[in-house]
Amino acid sequence: MKTSHYGWAMKFSLLSISMLLTSYNAIAGAMPALIKQFPEQSRTNVELLTTAPTCAMIVMIIVSGLLAKSVSDRTLVVTGISIATVFGIIPFFLTNNFWLIMASRIGLGIGLGLINSLAVSLIGKYFSGEERATLMGFRSAFVALGQATLTLIAGFLLNFGWHGPFLLYILAIPVLILFVVFVPKEPVERTSDAVSDPGDKQRVNAPVLAITAFLFFTVTMYSGVTVRLSSVITASGFGTMQQASTLLSVMVFCGMLMGFVFGKVHRLLKRQTLTLGVVFLTAACFLIYFAPNFPVLCVGALLAGLAYPTMIAYCFNKINEVCPPHSLNLCTSVVLVGCNLSIFTAPYMLKLAAMLISSEELQSPFLVYGIALTVLALGCGLWFARRQPQASRS
Repeated sequence: MKTSHYGWAMKFSLLSISMLLTSYNAIAGAMPALIKQFPEQSRTNVELLTTAPTCAMIVMIIVSGLLAKSVSDRTLVVTGISIATVFGIIPFFLTNNFWLIMASRIGLGIGLGLINSLAVSLIGKYFSGEERATLMGFRSAFVALGQATLTLIAGFLLNFGWHGPFLLYILAIPVLILFVVFVPKEPVERTSDAVSDPGDKQRVNAPVLAITAFLFFTVTMYSGVTVRLSSVITASGFGTMQQASTLLSVMVFCGMLMGFVFGKVHRLLKRQTLTLGVVFLTAACFLIYFAPNFPVLCVGALLAGLAYPTMIAYCFNKINEVCPPHSLNLCTSVVLVGCNLSIFTAPYMLKLAAMLISSEELQSPFLVYGIALTVLALGCGLWFARRQPQASRS
């Protein structure tokens, strides 16, 4: 197997960028306190504090692709992390103005959006072959590691009030330093034809659009779990906000472990790896809806934590195989836009799902999600089973 000339410090520094990508979700454990702090706002509006950054991320993912033609990747990463750090911390100092806090969350999304697609495409730029595939799996693990670590820290900072968790964004500074010190400005050699040059014409094909649609559907439901879980736990009397925050961190820690073993799971199950991810999420939604106690709800949350990186790692690995030549950056951006759009709409989808069964119970959307995912899981399983002879190419 051909390997690159880069050492562990460079790889860790590059992967560490991914630890920041879902940091907007770290404040989910503070949602009950935020709802109480802003009684004049609807639950949906307050829940948008968690997902609003994804709106700006969607725009900036597209903008970063345009800027990449005239601005270096290194400059975009440094600028993005710096913006995310500044705007992420602002709510720590703003204790009463809801809309200023919302604006700062959008600013956080702008910073994260600048680095979102680069966290994926830079791996393809610096690495190739099996080494690239391995690092793609590790990238999913680092996303989960960042979310788990930051969520756990946010839970601790809740002891200082609802505004405490926003202080955690200062931890982006070490990531910035690592990137500047250890990641070279340009790769030693060109690694893939999928990586585009400024003059290359890029396009998106049907398989990439199918991946985008699949992730929009499933990530919406996973995001619903992370947004609503704390409220379900506290309203049901299962636990406290701190316990909910801890569960969220353990949930994404499970995702980190799945990211590290994804390669082995994929070699064993081939295409059915994706089906496994959908089955995990299906079971998670049903368990959260029917949970009679905290332990059962915990099992559901942990299954959701396993589902997300399984589906994400499979789909991003697949993009490298199915995207048109010289179109990796564009295809990655399109899929990421779909993912972030689904995260942004998650609170609205929760409300819509509850309306479908005319229920006001906090956990009611997960019954609708579970039924829809059951259909999707059966569809994936049957589709891949019929195409099994081609699985060796997956």
